[in-house]
Amino acid sequence: MSKQQYKKQAQMKLARLEIVGKLYKRGYSVRGIREEVLKRLALDTYSLSTCQKDIQTLLEEWRETRIDDMDMALQLELERIDDTVRELWSQWEKSKEDYVRQVQNRKGSPKRNQETGEETIKTYNVENTTTNIVGLGNPQYISEIRQQLAERRKLLGLYAPEKKDISGEMSFASFLMESGALDKSESDLSELDNI
Repeated sequence: MSKQQYKKQAQMKLARLEIVGKLYKRGYSVRGIREEVLKRLALDTYSLSTCQKDIQTLLEEWRETRIDDMDMALQLELERIDDTVRELWSQWEKSKEDYVRQVQNRKGSPKRNQETGEETIKTYNVENTTTNIVGLGNPQYISEIRQQLAERRKLLGLYAPEKKDISGEMSFASFLMESGALDKSESDLSELDNI
């Protein structure tokens, strides 16, 4: 194999890995990924085993960028969160841009052509409205970014476990109610059973 063929093959693999990575993070099946790669790169062949090898290559690559003993599913979720956060930041920046909103309202009535019987609408009034919108940023993007980052911290185990203080003075029903395993109506019914 010549240097040029080897270089072209390496470039094709990088293009495949780019597509495979995006689709795998979005939950596509191996067959779905294969079909998309064939279509997007206009390839004649791309086997399921090669697709599977590409996925494994990506998972190993992603794992190397994180903690070494991390589970594949955890790594995949972290990659999805990273992609989502990058997109949310992009949309946040876009929401801060000023823009012009143009709206055109038309008023008309139906009109029938006597010769052909074809109906058209005759416009008798056109109203154009232009509004300058000042982009102050949509706070929903920041809220979602914070939520995604909190989810990321949970997956990584960065939060301390929640401590429950249980004293001997609490009844079992009260403990179940406090922990959320039992609601008040169920507690009242259980007290009636004890009478």
